[in-house]
Amino acid sequence: MDKTLCQYHPAQPATWHCVPCQRHFGDCCIPLNADAPDDSPACPLCRSQLTFLGAANTAQPFWERLPQFFGYGMQAGPLAFSALLALAGLFMPRSLILWVALLSVATKYFHSVIEASSEGEREAPSLISAFSGEGFSLFFKQMLVFAIAFGALWLAADFNSETLFWVVNIAIVLLLPASIIRLALSKELGAALSPDQVGEVIKAMGWRYLILCAFLFILWQSPGYVAWMLSSGLPKVVLMPIATFLFGYFGVVMCSMMGYAVFQYQGALGFAIAEEGTQQGMPENEWRRRKALAEAEIRLKEGQSDGALETLANALHRDPDDLRLNERYHQLLFGLGAQERCLRHLDHYLPLAARQSPALAATALLNARHFKADFLPADALICEQVAAALLDRHKVREALSLLRNLHQRFPDYPHIPRAYLLAARGFAEGLGQLEPAQKLLAYVRARYPASPLLDQISALEITIARLSSSG
Repeated sequence: MDKTLCQYHPAQPATWHCVPCQRHFGDCCIPLNADAPDDSPACPLCRSQLTFLGAANTAQPFWERLPQFFGYGMQAGPLAFSALLALAGLFMPRSLILWVALLSVATKYFHSVIEASSEGEREAPSLISAFSGEGFSLFFKQMLVFAIAFGALWLAADFNSETLFWVVNIAIVLLLPASIIRLALSKELGAALSPDQVGEVIKAMGWRYLILCAFLFILWQSPGYVAWMLSSGLPKVVLMPIATFLFGYFGVVMCSMMGYAVFQYQGALGFAIAEEGTQQGMPENEWRRRKALAEAEIRLKEGQSDGALETLANALHRDPDDLRLNERYHQLLFGLGAQERCLRHLDHYLPLAARQSPALAATALLNARHFKADFLPADALICEQVAAALLDRHKVREALSLLRNLHQRFPDYPHIPRAYLLAARGFAEGLGQLEPAQKLLAYVRARYPASPLLDQISALEITIARLSSSG
């Protein structure tokens, strides 16, 4: 199956299409709002309403789903239907009316399976669905289709040409599944006999339709082969219910395969529907974030950097403390070289990142110093938190620059001992400079004699003394 891919993420299948922009978008670009499931998404570029492509691009090819089709027939509805056929086969009613009624129920259920599978439903119809809606009329329409096929084969046999007979036979095998699909979906005999509508099904699937016919032919033969293998050891009274049960089961498997093939090629057949459970919305806050991030990325890839910045700025106006939006806005400002805006934004972003993710704050500070080499945060706690994150990344000199003369820059900061203990470790362990580390520890011991960190200071002093003696 030829799949249309997302314009901006070539590894992702497309699920939406903008006709004015002629752009295809995947779910990665168009998040859905769980709090407003009926809202139709708009194009991130032109704001036009998007056309839903359905699951045509995301559906797994039907030939790869054989285990699922056999599992489909093992659900309660199909098993109850097959058991009903087996029960009828056990008693073998001789009344023509009873047989017509039974076959009407079977036809209705088979068509219900095709219809449900074509809509992407994973749960098989219940047995009750076989007794509701059209029954006898649908059966007679289907029998008329079979009768026309049988009549064509009969006429071909009268010409005494084996070649003609097999050509007609193969044509019937190839056309009949598409005709059954049309009748199951439209309930109109004219659709099942229309060359245009039957051909539309075949054209939508292309050469894959041959694979479908091959699988259906094998499945159609399966009940007979199984019954034949059991015929030697079982009496007819037991064999008949088994054969009818197998006919019901394999019939459901065949119909689920035909229905899913329609679902897979829904785009070419002129309708679009999502597979059950595939399209999931997200809470409104998360949806707003994802929508803004996706739109900014799209605009950036379209060369609309100002539009990308505006999108994120608007989103931050609504959610100013959203860390992910702030991070992306900072990255974009830095990447575009917007020095003044980037530094202004850091006044808000750096404290936010330092509280929630010091590693991001450390990255932001390093970016800021590309624009301004002596950039320093205006808050002592932020300096300490970012310095700790920089030390974890082995950016020792950058970390120490944040802690240098901290007691002079922020004389009222209550955690000077903790910050200078951190700086001393940076000098001693990161740079191997023992003398500055000793001076910092001595300063803390003299200036803050009641600090609860004195035990850690003493331990670090012992370590530095050993390093000095060994050096």
